[in-house]
Amino acid sequence: MGTRNLLFVMVMALAFAGSLFGGLGEEIQIACSISLARMGLLMSLSQVGSFVSFLTLPLLARKLSSYSLLVIGILSSSVTLLGMGLSRTASVFGLFFLLNALGGYLYGTSNIMVLINVDRPRMKTNIPLMHLTYSIASIFSGYYITFLKQNTWYHGYVQMAVIYLVMGTLFILYKPAGIDRWEQRKDQKLSDSFSLLKNKAFMKYLIFLILANAVEYCNAVYPLLAITALHAAGAREVGLAIIIIHFGSTLSRLAAIPMLKKGFSAHRMLVSLCLVSMLGLIGFFLSSNLLWAYVSLALMGLGMGAVNPVSQVLELSSWPSDLLQLANIRSMGSTLGRIGMPLAVGFVISSFSISASFLLLALSMGLAALFLLTSKAKPASC
Repeated sequence: MGTRNLLFVMVMALAFAGSLFGGLGEEIQIACSISLARMGLLMSLSQVGSFVSFLTLPLLARKLSSYSLLVIGILSSSVTLLGMGLSRTASVFGLFFLLNALGGYLYGTSNIMVLINVDRPRMKTNIPLMHLTYSIASIFSGYYITFLKQNTWYHGYVQMAVIYLVMGTLFILYKPAGIDRWEQRKDQKLSDSFSLLKNKAFMKYLIFLILANAVEYCNAVYPLLAITALHAAGAREVGLAIIIIHFGSTLSRLAAIPMLKKGFSAHRMLVSLCLVSMLGLIGFFLSSNLLWAYVSLALMGLGMGAVNPVSQVLELSSWPSDLLQLANIRSMGSTLGRIGMPLAVGFVISSFSISASFLLLALSMGLAALFLLTSKAKPASC
């Protein structure tokens, strides 16, 4: 079994595990006595683990290969998923949620690095294809969430913990040859691991990434909580909502692959995606019934779906000199946004309403588009 195939299977498992918190939010709130406003605080605090990983990754990368970091991330996530499933208080669940973010950061940062190293000639096809695989798996995760909501919610966390353990073991058993030649970083200065932060064009682009990824993070949770609170959605309706948003995301990523191969501008594609996402968020803010909310969810998925794969292709073409630094700073940017945005959303919910939070997210996507337009990232021909 090739490493590339294992990476694609793992991203399917990630899609199912990633749907648990948002899809089972109501059950988690009841079981662990967590209010809707505190869910936002929990999401922000969990990113402290990611921030710790960001600071320590350059040091770890001098001792360990990206493949080793990948395996560590998967196995540690297995433990934390099990802990989340067994938790019955807000503090214990929050602790494992934080630790899960730490392990998830190691996996998420190393995943693309390993994919590039095992199949570099097809890099610009494999990256969008991996995101597409995630979207397709996420569609089916909606049925899984419906099943869990109708039965025992915490079984999902236990089952995902077992799957992560199996996948981590397979990565160990099928370790590819030549890993030591992938990265030579032992003599690199620590300051070189953050040199891109001195690039003004990159900083503007990074602000775009921070905002866009923060909105995507919130889109995985708050729309599902909103349709429950505003439209009295049950298990089937929430499951359908997950399917709809990921179906839109899948279409977006499916369209991105041939467009990039034909030489479409990744920069222009990203601006267009931001505008579609804004339209979906505004539509959700204005939705007066479940049908209109579903249409808005489809637009949100269509807009956000291809943002990550297209932006990764743009990055690799514009700043190709240090892939690990790029992956780490990208993940750091996502972490900062995921700390701040849920807090802002929680404040809006407490002060106004849950529907008003989607107006905040729409404005954030508009601001992200403005920073993207002012950046000077110039990708090579795809």
